[in-house]
Amino acid sequence: MKNFRQYVGILLAGILLFFLVSPFVQTHNHLKESTFQIHWHFLIASFGLLLLYRTLYIAPFATLLGSLTQKTVSFQTAFTLFHLANITRYLPGRIWGIVRLLSLSARFGLSKIETASSLTLHVGIETALGGLIAMALLFSDGMQDIPETVLEKIAGETLLLTLAIMAVIAGFVFLLPKLAHHACEFLKTFTPLFKKSRLWVSILASHSMLWICQGIAFFFFVRSSVPVPWTDAGILTACFAFAWIVGFLSFLTPGGLGIREGLLGLLLANYMPASQATCLALLCRLWMLSAESLLAGTAFLFYRKTRCSENA
Repeated sequence: MKNFRQYVGILLAGILLFFLVSPFVQTHNHLKESTFQIHWHFLIASFGLLLLYRTLYIAPFATLLGSLTQKTVSFQTAFTLFHLANITRYLPGRIWGIVRLLSLSARFGLSKIETASSLTLHVGIETALGGLIAMALLFSDGMQDIPETVLEKIAGETLLLTLAIMAVIAGFVFLLPKLAHHACEFLKTFTPLFKKSRLWVSILASHSMLWICQGIAFFFFVRSSVPVPWTDAGILTACFAFAWIVGFLSFLTPGGLGIREGLLGLLLANYMPASQATCLALLCRLWMLSAESLLAGTAFLFYRKTRCSENA
């Protein structure tokens, strides 16, 4: 059994490696044409801001989880829980991050359904605010005809498949009595939050600041290779938000791999040569994955320390 799990782990690692490498292989001609002069101070600053963003990203989640469970959820607990699960979302299937999160929540004495509710609200608010940022800036005068170009180049099959999967999920939830019952019970967990106006103000303010931090980090990342003007910081944030949301909503690849990079490269091509835009979009994934891996490793050390304390 142990050998079987090892083989499965190797297989999953190989599949993940394929998804990570394939976008680079498919665009190797663009990469050959790209030339960069790295400004290391901007790159280091961008990575530092990204780590800050990914670390503070846990704060609203911990607040929501504490409110729903009526327990004091420490920042370290929420950090460990989230980042140990987050890295597994790159595995094929799109559900392993959630499965891992729920399995870990029980080990920390937290309710699975309330953990799932907290995560749903947390990600839902982040996505809604990101959508507002993307729409407000992408359809501004400075973006010209970019939205039309994007819609023309997004494959119709991708959109239809996404809508079909969402329809199937909705059908399973609302047409099967047992699943409908569980869905109602899940929605009831949000009831304690309806009368907490201060909580909502705090959560919305936190997510707004997080998007600002993420936007500045991405702008520094782009500026580390391409001398874009400071006045483009807002529009580049919108480009990132738009690509992030499309990749998040895509059911085709784990973590939106390939789809997010393709759309981001298309948007960035309006501000730099296409070869540089393609390369930056691909490197952006490695930039983010490096931060996520570092935080996942830190979370693993916290988790191991907690388990050792419990066994002592």
